[in-house]
Amino acid sequence: MANLLGWKDILRPIRDGYRHLFPAPDTGPTPEERRQQREKDRLQGFTYFNTFHQLETWTRFESDPLQRANTPLLRRRSIERKDDTAKADVLLIHDYGGNYHTYESFQGIGIEEEMYTCEYLQYVDTFIYFSHKLVCVPPPTWTNTLHRNGVLSLGTILIEPQTESSGRLLQHTKDSSGMVFPMVKILSDIAQHYGFDGWLLNVEKPFPKADWNSEILEMFICHLRGALGIGTRLIWYDALTLSNTVSYQNALNSSNIAFASDSGSMLTNYCWTEADVERSKQVAVYNMLPLQNISFGIDVWAQNTSKLTHPRVTYPEKGGGGTNTGVAVSKLAELGFSAGIFAPAWSFEHFPDRGRAVERAIWEGSTLPQDLDCSCGHRSTRHQPNLESPIIRSASEFAAGSEAFFYTDFSRAFGKHEIEQNDVFGGHDMHAQLGAQSISPRPSTSEYGNQTIGLAHQLVYSLGRTRLVIEAYRKSSTTDDAQIELWLPLYKLDMPANGSLHLKASCRNLLGSTTGAMISYYLRSTSGLQFLPVPESDGIQSLGMAVGRTNHHITNVHLQELGFYIRGSIGRFGEVVQLLEVFEVCILPRSALGTVKSCSISDVRIEHRGERQSKHARLCWSFDSMNETESAIEGMPYSEITGPFSYFNIRLDGLQLSRAYALEFPLPRGLVERLKDQDVEVWITGIGFDGQELAENKVALSV
Repeated sequence: MANLLGWKDILRPIRDGYRHLFPAPDTGPTPEERRQQREKDRLQGFTYFNTFHQLETWTRFESDPLQRANTPLLRRRSIERKDDTAKADVLLIHDYGGNYHTYESFQGIGIEEEMYTCEYLQYVDTFIYFSHKLVCVPPPTWTNTLHRNGVLSLGTILIEPQTESSGRLLQHTKDSSGMVFPMVKILSDIAQHYGFDGWLLNVEKPFPKADWNSEILEMFICHLRGALGIGTRLIWYDALTLSNTVSYQNALNSSNIAFASDSGSMLTNYCWTEADVERSKQVAVYNMLPLQNISFGIDVWAQNTSKLTHPRVTYPEKGGGGTNTGVAVSKLAELGFSAGIFAPAWSFEHFPDRGRAVERAIWEGSTLPQDLDCSCGHRSTRHQPNLESPIIRSASEFAAGSEAFFYTDFSRAFGKHEIEQNDVFGGHDMHAQLGAQSISPRPSTSEYGNQTIGLAHQLVYSLGRTRLVIEAYRKSSTTDDAQIELWLPLYKLDMPANGSLHLKASCRNLLGSTTGAMISYYLRSTSGLQFLPVPESDGIQSLGMAVGRTNHHITNVHLQELGFYIRGSIGRFGEVVQLLEVFEVCILPRSALGTVKSCSISDVRIEHRGERQSKHARLCWSFDSMNETESAIEGMPYSEITGPFSYFNIRLDGLQLSRAYALEFPLPRGLVERLKDQDVEVWITGIGFDGQELAENKVALSV
């Protein structure tokens, strides 16, 4: 069997219906090797548990500050549809070659090429981080980015065939209030402490007969859901049935409805048919379980060739998964259910050099590169582009930001740096910064639109930051230039437009004074349009205006969209013209404008931590600020860990290091060796959630 499987197949988590029948002996690392690896991973900010003993002995005090996410969830709203087009909520089950990769660590590392990070988070409801551990916690980099984009971040509880002592999950005692499950408190405390939003509960092995009682499992699920609290999520995976057997139903039925109802949500296996979904609807309605709480699995890898006699199959039966993932999302939207996409990083694993282009084809419906090749062979027949059913056409879209706050600096999960910083990033000219990914603009509907002059946008990295560049392309010269009007929507929003909020933005007008064209920000609300013109200027401009107007005669006016409006003559036929560079956009409560925040950074020091291989120098500091109550009144995000600070910029000996999302930061070993026994200047700058510098401290320290 092992000789028939490639490594990617072996690492597939919960999609192979035969896995539970082959509990192969553990031939992996020894317990001591696992312990050492876990300690090494801990210093990268990773948290997971291989055994029940590790779970049972866990306390908050043993965690490292690097392992905790600091960014609060920015709760957003679904966009109201203007037509009858059906949409499906999208759930991503992130299984990428076993996960816990170094590029996902808290400390940005040098890399040779980009790896997976979803850039379509406005179309994602929930993100599950999966790894072959008993319990895996999402890396704080993922949770920070997901929360900034309003996406729920979930970990995984996984009972596999090789899991020992699985009955310990259900151990309980009784008191005057009823059953008490020690694991419930531990698992809910872990989610709260590390800052994520719930669990996928995946039992792929029957419980020992001595421990089995379906009512006990139901009670455990109910207690865990209650302990997680409001605003969290618990999802049952379609594996174990009420008869204590592992049998993938690919549907909601009498074998799993009790567990699904207790959890509040369920993720099915991926081998469903339309008939399975129709029958599931009847069961869900009868049991008053919302259809959107049931996600039907879609296996992206099913489009690959298989060496097994029983190949993977996902909807549609022929050609499903891969570039046709959107076809299944469309069908589920039509039937009223949600879509659970397994292994969305497939494009990066299967097409290592063209991952981003293939991902764009799957989500946006763009064409595939002509020279695309893959290990399947016959790429042109097996992985055909799907222009009609990309994921975003049928996925629910969510508003950017919360009801009272929106901010983006357009940061991507990967960036480039100055040559002087190569020493910090292992000699590479590119580095990972997964936890810094900001809210990305909506994809353009097509490359340059269908007009005489089309508009597009792209994210460009230079001079240490990402900027959004707006471009125009003239395809015809037959139209009266004075009458040309162009609209480029960037973000869907759902915020009050009653004068209580303020828009501020920084940008650079690239048009010059000779074109005669005018460019403006526009805000579209339920009561009309507002424009914020961008004046002609060579430098970076800071602009602002109130969002809507206070009018006691008009109530319930909502801001719906932010974008750019251009009018006038632009360029010559066939010419691409850069119109504008945008650096930051923020909408925040007017009450927060001009507020003097009494923030400071203090007690900056270098501590030496760890032993042997884990020995390292760590930069540490403290902060003082206003309290959380004051921040909540302003409607601004506030972190339980870093207060009003979103992150900290660190400079050491003049070199810009990675952003820190905690109050500690391990220094790169190579840099420490180079600066050993020297006094160096250390700058720590605290940046607020609205991009403003709140505090700075510069000290001289001995490394």
